[in-house]
Amino acid sequence: MRILFTLQYLGTRYAGWQRQANALAVQQVVEEALGKMFGVPIHIEGAGRTDSGVHARAQRAHADIPFEIDERGMILGINDLLPHDIRITTIEQAADDFHCRFAAKRKTYVYQIWNGSVADVFAYETHAYVAQRLDENVMHGAAQSLIGKHDFRAFTVISPEVSSTWRTIESVEVIRDGNTIRLRIAADGFLRYMVRRIAGSLIEIGRAKLEPAALQGALEPALQEARWTAPAKGLMLWDIAY
Repeated sequence: MRILFTLQYLGTRYAGWQRQANALAVQQVVEEALGKMFGVPIHIEGAGRTDSGVHARAQRAHADIPFEIDERGMILGINDLLPHDIRITTIEQAADDFHCRFAAKRKTYVYQIWNGSVADVFAYETHAYVAQRLDENVMHGAAQSLIGKHDFRAFTVISPEVSSTWRTIESVEVIRDGNTIRLRIAADGFLRYMVRRIAGSLIEIGRAKLEPAALQGALEPALQEARWTAPAKGLMLWDIAY
């Protein structure tokens, strides 16, 4: 039977979600835990490929398991086999032809910035740190130019496996909560480094080192370079909707 998992993980110790030949990835750790639980190799397919150091609040993944286990017992059993920085939060049965990546309708990422004069110890793992005061209102206004269907090739690294660099952003906002600034962005899909490069550009705009219009200038037709890439640790896969 096919099971859809919701997972959360702190990506600090991992080389991203996808299994790597020479580094430890979240997918490998989860597959090994499932293999111990069921006594046979289990492959788990993720809905999104988070990069090294990127976190997830609600990553989705599916796997075919050889026999049924009570939901609560399965969650407790898997989490008992997982390290402290990876957790299965929910499981649900899915159709045999369900694919967590292809069926996804919307993905939401949140980029977090600690914007205080002194770095916060407890935010270190999950926030980028910018000491200079950022203008979140200017950042939010500039970010609105991203809404809609656009060519985001300036915000990614082109790879052969990507057939198109056009994506549709449904919403984007920049809000401040004390010393924390959060960029929340929802779209039908994202390219590699896309959110981090958007965040990097917005940080420069918030510091008044870059004109707000530069963000729109990186879209079609100008496609000007967007060369600022914010640190991976501030990025979190927040939600995947079906």
